[in-house]
Amino acid sequence: MKATRLRHSQPADLSFITQLERDPENRELIGQWSDLEHLHAIEGRDRWSHWIIEHGGRPAGYLIPRDCAAQGAGIYIKRILVADKERGTGKAAISQFLEKAFGRDDVPFVWLIVRNENARAQAVYRQLGFEPFEPGAAEAPRFDLVAEAPLDQCFRMLLAR
Repeated sequence: MKATRLRHSQPADLSFITQLERDPENRELIGQWSDLEHLHAIEGRDRWSHWIIEHGGRPAGYLIPRDCAAQGAGIYIKRILVADKERGTGKAAISQFLEKAFGRDDVPFVWLIVRNENARAQAVYRQLGFEPFEPGAAEAPRFDLVAEAPLDQCFRMLLAR
């Protein structure tokens, strides 16, 4: 079995990243970032980070999280995308990322937003322990500052330590 691993994205990975993201098969399920937005995340601006998912030593996808622990909003996974679906690559990558995130004392939870129609992603997140989450009125502003969910199209899921 080929190993899946995460490594920090480099500017040289941009072509792979944008080609995968803009593929018509993926465009319907995920948002679209400009090249500049990806490069800023690769550089670590605004608490973003950018990871290449490798499988068998080759790029197989990417993951974009934002560290919001200091703002009381844990770590937000903005996007995960893999080229070959339903092979366990995305699940393995998220598992590795969760180990890294929860290896920090200041990260009580990791969360994400998933589209209502993306049943495949929802199933993976549930297998990993994520549960639907809607913050109360008092805590909603700190999550909305990171990413406001269009509630008619998607919902938040959260995994606590």
